[in-house]
Amino acid sequence: MSWEGSYTSLDRKVHSLETSLQHGLSEARSHLSDVEDAVGQLEDIPRRVDSLEYDLREVKEETDRVDNDLGDRISEVDGSVDRLATRVAALERYLRQAEGAVVVDLDEDRGGELHALAVTVNKGLDARAGLLADYERSRLQLAGAHLKHALEERGRHRAAVLRAAAVLATTPAAAPERKAAELDFKASAPKAREVHNRIGPLRTSAEQARQKLEADDALRAKNAKVIDAGQQANTTLRLRLRSRLSDALSGAELLPVWFVNAFGPMAPSRNANDWMDAATDALAYRVTYRITDPVVALGAPPDGHRAPRRTAWHKELTRELRRWG
Repeated sequence: MSWEGSYTSLDRKVHSLETSLQHGLSEARSHLSDVEDAVGQLEDIPRRVDSLEYDLREVKEETDRVDNDLGDRISEVDGSVDRLATRVAALERYLRQAEGAVVVDLDEDRGGELHALAVTVNKGLDARAGLLADYERSRLQLAGAHLKHALEERGRHRAAVLRAAAVLATTPAAAPERKAAELDFKASAPKAREVHNRIGPLRTSAEQARQKLEADDALRAKNAKVIDAGQQANTTLRLRLRSRLSDALSGAELLPVWFVNAFGPMAPSRNANDWMDAATDALAYRVTYRITDPVVALGAPPDGHRAPRRTAWHKELTRELRRWG
């Protein structure tokens, strides 16, 4: 190769190297610009944090002001409600004392018809109280099912033992089916014994369950009329009390003090049906136990030892009254 050729080749390499260096330098400058931008943004972060902290302080101060204002307004509203309630109570007392004012008697029971219905309801409840609950009957019925299942399982294992024994008794030692019969016999015989040992206790439990179910069936048949009469009386009683309450609410007469104390002067705009149900329950309680207290809806608490059902009902109604009072 001549000297000129070598020079030309070297010139090309130098030119290529310069191009590569210029490209690398351009990329480095671009990266440096990105780094400078990032540094600028990082330098700006403290200023942004300060701005955010300032904004947060302003928001907190505004929230505190709103909270204080809201608390003051709530206090004002509470005070207004208390004053309004006092005025309403005073107005109601004035109306009750005014000439010609009429207070509806929600407890009225001419001829004791409503109380007689309540007595029939209680007789039905007494008759039903002596019966087994549905879940208890289901549990007792399972005892018979467990015995039946065990007897069937023992039968299957015994049948397998008999089949295997028949093969063992009629085949020579070298017979191919004898090996399978030996395995079946060894597997089924202990299973049959295990199930057999369980059948005795299961049969005792099933017999006891059967006796209880038969006694319950006999008692149900004996008390069927009383239970049905109690259910019908309960439906009739509550329909009549609810109708009376609806008439009183839509009429012009004043509601009794005990009712207003417990439920207010009218049904709420929301859950009105629940309110009516609770008020009807309270009326039914008063009719059932002849409560005539003019102020306390449920009268004095009952003796829990002597009247457990009444006590349970009283507690349930007391919780319900807290919802509306």
